[in-house]
Amino acid sequence: MPGKLLIVDDQAGITKVVSLIASKAGFDTRSVTISAEATETFIDFKPDVVILDMIMPEKDGIDVLNEILLTGIPSRFILTSGFGDGYLRLAEGVAKFHDAGRVSILRKPFRRQELTELLESLAGEVRAAVATPTG
Repeated sequence: MPGKLLIVDDQAGITKVVSLIASKAGFDTRSVTISAEATETFIDFKPDVVILDMIMPEKDGIDVLNEILLTGIPSRFILTSGFGDGYLRLAEGVAKFHDAGRVSILRKPFRRQELTELLESLAGEVRAAVATPTG
C-alpha cells in the first residue's frame, strides 16, 4: 500500500481529480476544500503525503503548512500554486526551517503524468520507510 494522501485545495474539482489519480496509484485519500479544516484533518488522518495549494481563502497555504509542521507528525509535501513561484519559494523556506524532509513542487496547471510520476515516487519512499522502520 502506497500510503495515505491528504489533498488541501479550495477548488473541489482539483481535489476530485487528484483523488481519482492517487486512488488509482493505490493511495487512501482524503480531501479538504476549506483551509481552516486542514490541520485538524491532518492530525486525524496522519497522511504520508500532503498535496497543499498555496493560494486559498481564509488561510493561505503558508499558514496551513506551518500549522501542520508544528504538529510534529512526519509527512511528505507536494506544494502547488498557479500564481507564480513566490509563494512556492516561501513555502519551501518554511518547510526547510521546520526540517520537514521531502518537499516537492507541482506548478499549476499540472499534467496528469507529472502528478502520477510524483505520486509513484513518493509511494516508493513510503513503502521503503515502512519496510525499514527506525527505532
